Amino acid sequence: MTATGTRLSARPADEWSGTAVRRFTHRATAARADTSWLTRVGDTLSALTSAGVFVALCGGTVSSLREQIAARPAADAAVLPGALTAAVVALSLAAGLTALFARLGPVSATPAAVVWWLPLPAGRRGLLRGELRRSVGLAVAAALTVGVPVVLAWTRTPAGVLAGLAAGALLAVVAVAVLVVRQAGGGGRWVPAVAGAVTAVAVVGPAIAGSVVAGLDVVLPDAAGRAWSLPAPVAYGLLAALLGIAVLCLALADRRLADLPAGALRASGETAQYATASVFSLDTRELGRALGTTVRRPRRPRRPLAWRWVRHPWQAVVAGDLAVLARSPWRWGQLAVGAALPVLAARTEGLAGLPALVAVTVVLGWGLAATSLGEPSRRASAAPAADRGLPLGGPAVVWARAVVPAAVLAGVCGVSALLIGQGTGAPAAWLALGVVTAPAWAGAAVRAGYRPDLDWSGPVLASPMGAVPVGVSSTLVRGPDVGLLGTAPVALALLLGTVPWWLVGAGLLWSLALGALAVATARPPD
Repeated sequence: MTATGTRLSARPADEWSGTAVRRFTHRATAARADTSWLTRVGDTLSALTSAGVFVALCGGTVSSLREQIAARPAADAAVLPGALTAAVVALSLAAGLTALFARLGPVSATPAAVVWWLPLPAGRRGLLRGELRRSVGLAVAAALTVGVPVVLAWTRTPAGVLAGLAAGALLAVVAVAVLVVRQAGGGGRWVPAVAGAVTAVAVVGPAIAGSVVAGLDVVLPDAAGRAWSLPAPVAYGLLAALLGIAVLCLALADRRLADLPAGALRASGETAQYATASVFSLDTRELGRALGTTVRRPRRPRRPLAWRWVRHPWQAVVAGDLAVLARSPWRWGQLAVGAALPVLAARTEGLAGLPALVAVTVVLGWGLAATSLGEPSRRASAAPAADRGLPLGGPAVVWARAVVPAAVLAGVCGVSALLIGQGTGAPAAWLALGVVTAPAWAGAAVRAGYRPDLDWSGPVLASPMGAVPVGVSSTLVRGPDVGLLGTAPVALALLLGTVPWWLVGAGLLWSLALGALAVATARPPD
């Protein structure tokens, strides 16, 4: 009743559901958009054409690699079948995508949606159903993109390729649905850590097993020539079962949308916007901060570390870098994967006969290890106030930041190079070559950590992603360029098939020069 005696009554028929609110918002957005249906059709055709070109390039690359592998003699230390390495790559990529979607939600809401949509008296399930469809679509697209080269490495028949891609897409749907259910229950924080552990085990395990088998000179059964394809009825039955599981998981995820808390949706939306802005601004450091994990204090009290050896300011910097490394299991996993990745390639049948491909995995693996050790430099570049409080000049602090990467990378690169050269008859030379390469990668880690921001004040170049500074490439490769040059002696050793001691001496001088140049040119922000 109002003051005038008029009775107010609600009309449930006029109330909007969450689906109606979302549809009204989309119609209002489309009414103010400048794009037409013809533009959308053109964009769709362009996307399909790009997908076709990508599949053709992947198929041509895989066929070329197979021809090169067939034309080369088999390496003695290559004991792992190529199908196993392809499975490792597939598992690692799946774990990485799962961790990415878990970090981004997978269902999130932009700040505008949190402010306007969520407080409305409408069903949250209908409001967020579009976000669920978008997440599932992105997951399927990502699974198809990364699954094309992996499936082509397994089979070359059109039916086998289509079946593999369909299985990958359905597994992506199941993964997103399970993540949504865990997100609604508030228990998805452990997913990135578990995905990282799965990746580390998947890469390190076969690499160690292959090295042990090669060292024991055990002859494994010929798995390369076997036909691993399933019979058609079995394959169709598995796909049908996987489809049923995907539908059930997706239906359960749709029902749990109403249980998603607003705080979690807001946090995921902010992270997604942060990561998207970092991608479009070509800022890899900010992208790492958006998707990275934080270094936390240990939950259980442990015996405090003895820092009695810290007597000088530069030693305090080294101690802080050691504490950051010790309190981050994620970094230790990256070091293990970085050391094992080139070993896995060197122990795989076919890949071991391609020195250029093994050299690429050396750059990728050791670069990953250097990136994990460059976290203190990146933090110091983002927040230089702590370093300015030390009684040290800027160059002295930068040199101190290179101590921990040089020491740790000496062990990582040394062990990795020793296992890469297994079976060549010169283990000491391979070990020494890996150790002498560490200064270059340590300098690369520090140089990349203190990399300056993109200079947007100069001329820009129009691109599909928008305006891009002309000198963006020189800024993005700052750091990896030194590591790539420092790996040249290892690449030469792979081409020669052995490591002469003169190459170790030349590599030491070359690595020291590159590392000193990298650290000397790294400058903390003013």
